[in-house]
Amino acid sequence: MKSKGLSLLLLVFGSLLNIEQCSSEKILVLSFISTKSHKLTYMPLVEELGKRGHDVTVLSPILSPKPMKNVRDIMTIDGVNLMDKFIKEQNFDLFKMKEENKQMNPFLMFGWFEGVCRDTYDLPQVQAILNESFDLILMQPMFNDCALGLVYRLKAPLVLFSPVSIANFLAEKVGVYFPPSFIPNVMLGLPAEMNFFQRFQNFGMEVMIRATLYFLYEPKVEEIYREKLGNDIPSASEILGNASLILSNGHFSLHSPKPLMPDIVDVGGLHSAPAEPLPKDLEDFIKKGKDGFILFSMGSAIKGDMMPDAKRKMILNVFSKLKQQVLWKWESETMPDLPKNVKLSKWLPQQDLLGHKDIKMFITHCGGGSTEESIYHGVPLVGLPMMADQPTNADNAKKNGYLVELSWNDLTEEDFMGAIQEILNNPKYRDNVKKLSALFSDRPTDPLELGVYWVEYVLRHNGAPHLRSVGRKLNIFQYHSVDVIAAYVAIVSVALYVIFAVLRLICRKLCGSSKSKSSSNGVAIGKKQN
Repeated sequence: MKSKGLSLLLLVFGSLLNIEQCSSEKILVLSFISTKSHKLTYMPLVEELGKRGHDVTVLSPILSPKPMKNVRDIMTIDGVNLMDKFIKEQNFDLFKMKEENKQMNPFLMFGWFEGVCRDTYDLPQVQAILNESFDLILMQPMFNDCALGLVYRLKAPLVLFSPVSIANFLAEKVGVYFPPSFIPNVMLGLPAEMNFFQRFQNFGMEVMIRATLYFLYEPKVEEIYREKLGNDIPSASEILGNASLILSNGHFSLHSPKPLMPDIVDVGGLHSAPAEPLPKDLEDFIKKGKDGFILFSMGSAIKGDMMPDAKRKMILNVFSKLKQQVLWKWESETMPDLPKNVKLSKWLPQQDLLGHKDIKMFITHCGGGSTEESIYHGVPLVGLPMMADQPTNADNAKKNGYLVELSWNDLTEEDFMGAIQEILNNPKYRDNVKKLSALFSDRPTDPLELGVYWVEYVLRHNGAPHLRSVGRKLNIFQYHSVDVIAAYVAIVSVALYVIFAVLRLICRKLCGSSKSKSSSNGVAIGKKQN
């Protein structure tokens, strides 16, 4: 009995030891180029992996807002100051660009990314990472692909995280091609149900993006990482094509449903969480009013202090006439002629404010993270979309009935006040967003739990190669059977040609023999007459 008890004790101890070993893998979260808003979308996943005992290293240009258990934060080039420097050097004024109907120049940004990438590779903290070993790498692509050389050298399974619902150009790296006939490109703001002209636009945009990536962007990042780490490193497409998994920050209740393979997992809402108590100064400010409060933020990339002064004064004038308190994210905490019911702050706990019982609406640029958080917390929107995916997000919100959209270029005091009053006085907007929130939240598994599960799944199964479809080995023509269709067309065409040629030959022979008979009959008749 003692022997059996001892064996059982050893077995339990061994099992516990194995569990501890399974939960202590080394994970590298890699980002050479990032914004605050993009990093915030995956930090809950990083924090949860650390809580579960994994040894997580975050290599990023932006430090995490707080220390986390088992998470080592290594900052590369100061991303915040670098972005501010770039905006000033390039006169990158989004408000002015919007008013002049100009689009962001990706070629200009490619040049900037190139310089940042080269400088990042030369940093001692990045070189030190090359001397470590990791069990898994979590990376956000999209203008961050220059870090793929480091990924290749470290030889660890790769998990990609898309901060927005996965785009076609990323999905196709792992063998999934979204049909442009019903999956609109995020840059165009088109509806899922497109007419012919919209499908024509969408198809053209997809071709242009592929050409830009293939002929311009990817060769440039490949040149950089090969220069820094060796010419034997394969192409960016090949490295991305070997990714074990893609976590997509999307959900079918918010975006057009997409045909996904098992190695692409939707975890939309991963960073959304129940509200926590507000700091005392914010709570005290909200309590000063009896009619609730309004939150106004244009995100982290759009700098409020670049706003034209005439528009700023107009917005302030509207706010001064409201009964509600207004919290406005601004780059400073002072402003001329600031009304008593308006409070400025360089930073605001957005989710905690959106989850507050007294919030009435969110005035927003319609960024992906902000829109998603408003849905999670059931808050209606006044939308001022500016660029990128924001018009698409605003269009979806408008169709779902929880947003009043305004044009920044045509914004007037009457329109702005009218939109605010429409949200305040018409309960349908809040009712609609509450319904969508219920759809968004109705899942068998919490998105954070789902994300952690799949990351650990890849760890448990050594990269999980069994998730990969053979579609990864096919190009776009093979994937859509264009080559097979062409072969069938050729076969049918040849067969029809042969049939037609044979019939024509038979017809000629029959016609020829008929003519010879009629001519011979004519000769015979002539002889008889003679």
